[in-house]
Amino acid sequence: MQVDHETSLIIDAIEKFGGEARLVGGCVRDSILQRDIHDIDLATNLLPNQAIEALKLRNIKTIPTGLKHGTITAILNQRSFEITTLRHDVKCDGRHAKVEFTNNWQTDASRRDFTFNALYANKHGHIYDYFGGIEDLKAQRLNFIGNAEDRIKEDYLRILRAFRFHAKICIGDLSDEILSICKKHSHMIQNLSGERIRDEILKLLECNDPFPTLKSMQESDVLQKIIPKEVKCEILSSPLLFGADALVKLALLLRTTEDRQNLGEYISKFLRLSNRQRKKLLFLLSNDIKTELSEKEQKKYISLFGRELYCDLVKICGVESGENVDKYISFANTFNIPKFPLSGDDLISIGHQPGKSLGRSLELLKQHWEDSSYTLTKEELVLYAKSLL
Repeated sequence: MQVDHETSLIIDAIEKFGGEARLVGGCVRDSILQRDIHDIDLATNLLPNQAIEALKLRNIKTIPTGLKHGTITAILNQRSFEITTLRHDVKCDGRHAKVEFTNNWQTDASRRDFTFNALYANKHGHIYDYFGGIEDLKAQRLNFIGNAEDRIKEDYLRILRAFRFHAKICIGDLSDEILSICKKHSHMIQNLSGERIRDEILKLLECNDPFPTLKSMQESDVLQKIIPKEVKCEILSSPLLFGADALVKLALLLRTTEDRQNLGEYISKFLRLSNRQRKKLLFLLSNDIKTELSEKEQKKYISLFGRELYCDLVKICGVESGENVDKYISFANTFNIPKFPLSGDDLISIGHQPGKSLGRSLELLKQHWEDSSYTLTKEELVLYAKSLL
């Protein structure tokens, strides 16, 4: 893999201080898969305070984001790089780990979850593979490092991570052994924080075809620990959902249940969704739209919901009805919602009185404007407004 300029500067700073730094984890894995790389993580044999000093000597800003676990963040040219000291776990309780620092690269690799997440690369692109991760990547299979049950008991989030990486990388099913262990310990998911569960589930749903993985989760009693109702996972097998937002897919799953609105409220709290995520999910659960729309109706709904929510709702109703809604998505992406040409001051200037009645008149005028497919001019709307006096 090729190392970019900023990453090279950080590695050089650590090497000049007498240390060693390697890229690690997702960036190495995704480079081998020839996928886009979003974040660069590095591991180093320097202690955190030494890494800070090494970068400071090269005028590279650092933030002590997780000193307890040996992690600092370097900021260079408005990019952030997470740098973690080599470590090994001395105690795990299923959620948190107490670590000690080491200078042994294989020891550091051995504490990671899956073989293809324990790959390292130096600045020249040489890859260090201690547990057959490259072979598993080529075969598109998921293997834990060491004993799968021991690794899961160290951190029960690894149950969800196993399914997420299965959806992202693998073909075929997870091994019977892994599925059995995940089922055995599925009840421990309730001890994880909502934020950690949320991040894994949304990342899983972002995958192009999460259906086979979700079906395995359902058969392993894992999905029920997150969505406590029977959902029809096959709804997500539609090609219309390629590239769709994770919340759209979550809404589709919840819409296959009877009490979808209350379930949406529960899921929003359980997964600690942000206010924006919660509002979007509940909107997608509480609204429907027919799949035969005139141009006038399309413009009206785009204006009413906004382009993003309109397209999301059209996709959902298209999947549920089996209708092709591509033309509606295409129209929405080319239609620019015009700005309503009237304001409250315009109405006051022709004799309308401030207050609630002014707001009602504005809403009536806006409806009249939308009904004209946005063709009425400001002058024509003012004439209509005068008739309301």
